Amino acid sequence: MYCLILSGSARKNSNTLRFSNAVHKLIVEQNHESHVVDFNEYDFPNFNQKSINWEDPSSFQTLVREHFTKAQLVFVHSPEYNWMPSAEILQFFNQFATNKHLPLFHNKVFAMAGTSSGRGGRMPAVQLSNVVNKILGFFDGKAIVSPKIFEAQFVPQVIAADGTLLENEEFNKGLRAYVAGNLALAEALLYK
Repeated sequence: MYCLILSGSARKNSNTLRFSNAVHKLIVEQNHESHVVDFNEYDFPNFNQKSINWEDPSSFQTLVREHFTKAQLVFVHSPEYNWMPSAEILQFFNQFATNKHLPLFHNKVFAMAGTSSGRGGRMPAVQLSNVVNKILGFFDGKAIVSPKIFEAQFVPQVIAADGTLLENEEFNKGLRAYVAGNLALAEALLYK
């Protein structure tokens, strides 16, 4: 199975990227393919400014579309900013939730997680689940949003900068269950 991980923070070397790299490593350990898209390179225009010119997309826009098209399981990760997902990850879905990109929302499982340097992370995962469910409902998408969400708290204390899990048994157990559970869900739904 091919997994896409959207690391939805535009900050360089963000906690969300750290978390996304940890998820990537766990996916590879389970013998699946995975790619992390770091939103540090994010260049989508605001939806009310203009639409993306898909005839001449930027390298970041091309990268995202190629991996989004290929993925069967899409992990969507966002930092928690004042109890909200990042503007970039919300804008990503605004730009892709069009009739032109409807096929991108078929035959996929979407798994959400929120990250925080302290307490927090649940609200972005819950809100993003709602956003993607609304997109799927409106466009009659043949996909599902996983009920298995994750809130990654105190990320710098539990994950090294390269995505290696540190010695925190409870966090590691929960993260492994999040990844394995979503892989199993995608396999059950997509490979009947």
